[in-house]
Amino acid sequence: MIMIGRMAKEYGMLPSQIEREATTYDIMITDVLATYENYQQQKASGKVDPSVYEFSQAELESMMEKANGK
Repeated sequence: MIMIGRMAKEYGMLPSQIEREATTYDIMITDVLATYENYQQQKASGKVDPSVYEFSQAELESMMEKANGK
């Protein structure tokens, strides 16, 4: 319900319109945006260590291999 309210406010629509017309992709994108905005705010205020989210090339390759079942 919060996501529908956020989308309605962002796009100037009624929540019932969002409920009727929005797709799961719309909701996913709104969630990703909200998460990213929250991360940026926490990073700016010093509450998050950005180095925690940095990966080396080898780590990324290892994650891809694991995800692909290799």
